[in-house]
Amino acid sequence: MPDGQNIKPGLSYVVPAYNEENGIVATLERLKAALATLDVPYEIILVDDGSRDATRQRAKSVDGITVVGHPINTGYGSAIKTGILCAQYEWIGIVDADGTYPIERVGELVDKMKQGFDVAVAARENVLDTDKPFKRMARQMLLGFINTWVSGKIVDPNSGFRIFSREFAMTFFPFLCDTFSFTTSSTIFAIGEGYFVCYVPMEYTKRVGKSKVRHVRDSMRMAQLILQGITFFNPVKFFLMLVLGMVACVDLPALALAEMGAKTFAFYYALGGTMSVLLFGLGVLGDITRVATTTRINKKHSIVREARGG
Repeated sequence: MPDGQNIKPGLSYVVPAYNEENGIVATLERLKAALATLDVPYEIILVDDGSRDATRQRAKSVDGITVVGHPINTGYGSAIKTGILCAQYEWIGIVDADGTYPIERVGELVDKMKQGFDVAVAARENVLDTDKPFKRMARQMLLGFINTWVSGKIVDPNSGFRIFSREFAMTFFPFLCDTFSFTTSSTIFAIGEGYFVCYVPMEYTKRVGKSKVRHVRDSMRMAQLILQGITFFNPVKFFLMLVLGMVACVDLPALALAEMGAKTFAFYYALGGTMSVLLFGLGVLGDITRVATTTRINKKHSIVREARGG
């Protein structure tokens, strides 16, 4: 990992990839061409996250690309974190390898970083149009929930096309998710800590290949990360949420049961519900403490040495 004093002005672009052999070459070539038009030093780091196809081999066929890899699949966010540790420049860019983003407009994100922003995000204007009905509803509910409980306006929390400062990424490195919720967690922590975040409206297109998202697992992980962010930056909001949830799901149902004559059942329902809420709150606080005291950010030292030629 480059020493903090040796970080140079410029842009390190990280492309995480898992089984993207059909689209990886086109993505890298488009990114190379777009970055070559900019007036900033740059590098492109392809992180192959344990692909079982020819992703790594095809990426190596593209000149001027640093290719590193994980021996097994560890997650989208984990691949980005490896790229961050390998990066030599002060700005970190990420873009998915599936061809869904207008890479040619990366200059607009760079312009925002030059203006002093810490995070520049490509906000997908038409993402709801590309979703199936259930996913569209879930996305709208998620965005509404985040904007209700997190201070600041979040337009697109999980866009995979963005640039951010390396200083920001390393500050919250232990909190950044190893799975597909990496972008959501980084957005929440950037907003919560008061970093300068901007959104650049862009179009989103159909991906090349099959999506790797596991909706149930990744949605649960995303919910955990949102609670982490709310608790870390504004614990009063978290406990207010907990109290409101307890009133709605425990106190009022128990009162209704008691009014209907089921007083014994109402008592045990209230007791069990209260204990569950308390344990949940303690669990969230314990999770925050665990992550906040984590300092093992260089566990991938061998991969980083390989990327830097050491």
